[in-house]
Amino acid sequence: MELWYLSNVTLLVLLMAGSSFALTKKWLPNTNFDNPMNWEGGHLPCKNDRLVLPEDSPAVYIQADQTIQELVLPMSGELILGDNTVLSFSQSVDTSPGCGKDARYVRKDAKKWLSPDNWCVTDDSGDCIGSTANLGLLDTERVPCMYDEAIFPAQKEFYVDLESNMNLFVGKLTIAGVEYTTSSFATFRRTPRGQSQFISDDGGSVSTLTVKGTCSEAFGCMCGNDAGQLQKVICENKICGVTNCSSPLRPTGACCDMCGAWLAFGYDRSFRMEKLKQDLTDSYLKGQTSVKAMVSVQPKENIQVVFTDKYDGEQATQVAKTFETNLVKKKRDFGITKVTFQKFSGPDVVPTSEPVIDNKDLGSGGIAGIVIAIMVILAIMMVVGFMLWRRRTGSSGFSIFNRAEKGGDLELGASIGYDDFPGINDGGDASMRGFDNPMYESSGKNGVYSDPSKVDPTIKFNPVYSTEGIEEDSVM
Repeated sequence: MELWYLSNVTLLVLLMAGSSFALTKKWLPNTNFDNPMNWEGGHLPCKNDRLVLPEDSPAVYIQADQTIQELVLPMSGELILGDNTVLSFSQSVDTSPGCGKDARYVRKDAKKWLSPDNWCVTDDSGDCIGSTANLGLLDTERVPCMYDEAIFPAQKEFYVDLESNMNLFVGKLTIAGVEYTTSSFATFRRTPRGQSQFISDDGGSVSTLTVKGTCSEAFGCMCGNDAGQLQKVICENKICGVTNCSSPLRPTGACCDMCGAWLAFGYDRSFRMEKLKQDLTDSYLKGQTSVKAMVSVQPKENIQVVFTDKYDGEQATQVAKTFETNLVKKKRDFGITKVTFQKFSGPDVVPTSEPVIDNKDLGSGGIAGIVIAIMVILAIMMVVGFMLWRRRTGSSGFSIFNRAEKGGDLELGASIGYDDFPGINDGGDASMRGFDNPMYESSGKNGVYSDPSKVDPTIKFNPVYSTEGIEEDSVM
């Protein structure tokens, strides 16, 4: 228990320092002779074994004295002996179980730089820490970020796949105790030693590695691995397990679905990453046995805090909700401008969003947006008020017709009539009236319709308005 507590405290100090000085991440795989994972069956060779190094195997480093019976080397290969290391051959018999046979070296493939499982966060002594810590890292941040220090330890041999045609970044690079810059690493890569250690496993052009220097921002720096092709390749190298919650989500920087909750918030220039992490650890994670939190800097001045647990996410959701509630209350103390809560799983929690507007932080665009919003609201209020006035007064408003009395006749303007033509109503020529509608059987010009015998037989009468044919129809 004391060791676990020390591990958490150490990782917290490192992660807090990481906001200003980044983290130190150590490369784990090696091609050493004394690594059981490099041998068939996971067992180191016995002294009376016959050692077989296959073709296209990487360089094998022997860092301590070894005694074997026989050694079979490939046509092209490399066996490296450490300083003052002796390799002896003996015919003595080892009666231990599994000894006296061929011991085959099986490590052939280069391990990928962009695999999260190939790195660990270290303390000042170079030891890996954080496997049980409450303050952890997302998958993309387990690979060295653009401001982290990447270390390849001394007394180890490496076989690293840098991928092809990608741009990789670190803050600092140390290989076997030697620190490299961007140009010096490129030079080392062209040497036989560098070509045997850092390759592109797919045969393409080896990715470039740029050494940027450490982060100096008090509110932290973005990792740089959680966007575009980098995250895609990192997640291709990650094996995901099965989640225990019904509705898992995947936050930015994660390769696998997670159960729990996350918060996102904006910040101003007074925000301090170490203050947030200290409060998070002391007030919310201390004493938690299954809940972990992961804090990361996101684009557009946003911070993401992810909470997860070993089970269905309910415990993580409750811790996240408590943290969010208190953070909203203390947002100005932390330099936070907005808090948004998102639940992955667990009990029902109402999402909240608490924007904080500070006039001194508003630019011209923000002020213009507020003015436009006010104008739109005033216009809507005027329209609603006018409609209510119409309903109360019964006025037609913009109608062009005059309806003084409800249900009254529609009054139209005067049109041109017969009175406008002299002589028509006082015995003038009736032909000035044009022609009469035959459906109403009024007399027309020259009495064409006054005498039925003069009616053109081709003209058809409308039975609706004419008496013609009524008697015939009645007889029928």
